[in-house]
Amino acid sequence: MSSLLQSLGSFNIRGLFGLRGREDARCSAQKMYSTVMEGNAEGVVGGLRSPESADVPLEIPEQIVEVVKPLWKIWHTDPANHILLAIAIILLAGKIGEEVARRLGGPGVTGELLMGMFLGNVWLFSGWRFFDFLREMEFLKVLGDFGAIVILLTVGLHTDLRAMLRVGLSSFLVAVGGIFAPAGLGFLVGYFMLPGAPIETKLFLAITLCATSVAIKLRVLDELNMLDTTEGRIIIGAAIVDDVITLMLLGMVSGLALTGKVSFVSLGITGGMSLLFLFTLGILSLKFNWAFGDFVTRRLPEGLKIAIVAVTCLSLAFLAESIGLHIIVGAFGAGLLLQNVKLRDSEGKEHNIDWFVRVAYWILVPILFVRVGSQVEIESFFNLEIVFVGLAITGAAILGKMFCSVCVVERGVNRLAIGIAMIPRLEVTLIIAAIGKSLGVLSDALFSSIVVMVVITALVSPPLLKMVLLRQKRKMQERLKLGAR
Repeated sequence: MSSLLQSLGSFNIRGLFGLRGREDARCSAQKMYSTVMEGNAEGVVGGLRSPESADVPLEIPEQIVEVVKPLWKIWHTDPANHILLAIAIILLAGKIGEEVARRLGGPGVTGELLMGMFLGNVWLFSGWRFFDFLREMEFLKVLGDFGAIVILLTVGLHTDLRAMLRVGLSSFLVAVGGIFAPAGLGFLVGYFMLPGAPIETKLFLAITLCATSVAIKLRVLDELNMLDTTEGRIIIGAAIVDDVITLMLLGMVSGLALTGKVSFVSLGITGGMSLLFLFTLGILSLKFNWAFGDFVTRRLPEGLKIAIVAVTCLSLAFLAESIGLHIIVGAFGAGLLLQNVKLRDSEGKEHNIDWFVRVAYWILVPILFVRVGSQVEIESFFNLEIVFVGLAITGAAILGKMFCSVCVVERGVNRLAIGIAMIPRLEVTLIIAAIGKSLGVLSDALFSSIVVMVVITALVSPPLLKMVLLRQKRKMQERLKLGAR
């Protein structure tokens, strides 16, 4: 303590709170308050030093450092409290964004994304960096990974493999066309506009353009009562096959990104493992999911059922990661196996697992998408080259899926509607982009361009699809009226 007194000399209260007028006193007080808020012990103690002792080395005991700490740390010494506040802010922001987007006629996920983009970049306009925790807090990344698992588990629960085998030639060709055309265009964008990027980056960019959004198509077709039309069956069947193939390709590319070695041998190995993993789970699902679901539903208590669902999902996600694929591939496979497991509510009524997973979906998925949106760096678009890259990615995404319209073999089908329906990207694309960023394959600017592409395609495609299908519906009604005459 004597060294502290020596370094302080006599407290310079006169200079600090001033005989030079109230304005100087107020400025000095504000400066001292800000140093206390920042937890800067040297700044606090240094502000009290007299001019005569300014050259004496400042030695601050641990007791003083402990006392002068950020007010946030004084109020909340438990690190978990920071996480609680972060989750509360994200859920509130995500819900506000979702409601606004739905009231404007768009998908709720785009509202969550845009809200995350706003919060993550609010410092550009205000200088306030409070929301930097959205990018920096590691625990939010863990919760986002669980959100991705829940999404792909839900996709697997709603994927009917038997229906996939009956989709017909048109659905299969539309799905294949919707994979190779955008992937090829995406690779060309990377090749010509990102010449210095490694091959893994170009491949990952190609894969992100392959997926499509089943949810948006279902919503539009359901609103127009066109799920049972030829166009509806082709669109939904192709979208499901498209996502399954995309997950297989993701397993291959993520394996290459993890090993860092690109060769035909490594490509064949990772591709074969991805195909074998999903093929094995598909066979097990087709053969045993009814028996497995019946056994779990009838023989086991409710608490154990929930544990089995969680253990199956997490174990397959871990297994997929262990063999070089990604956790979401395992979560998708778990959904295939657990399709026929049912849970009972307090009144004894049976529900599908989706009823139980929905709660986790409502909590974890907004965290994922708000966090993904917050990682978009708006300042990267101040660079004209990045703007051109973003426009090229969006153009490749749209033109690549429009190629699907020429893949239909049936006559009299609304080809334009099928092409437009395959355009929107959403959940799976965002998850793939987030995986690429976490692996270091996609740069911040490239990741931001992909997220903006997702927002554009998700907002533009539904009204266009609705307009084209309504026009087709009106023509059919006019023909029926003319036939009745």
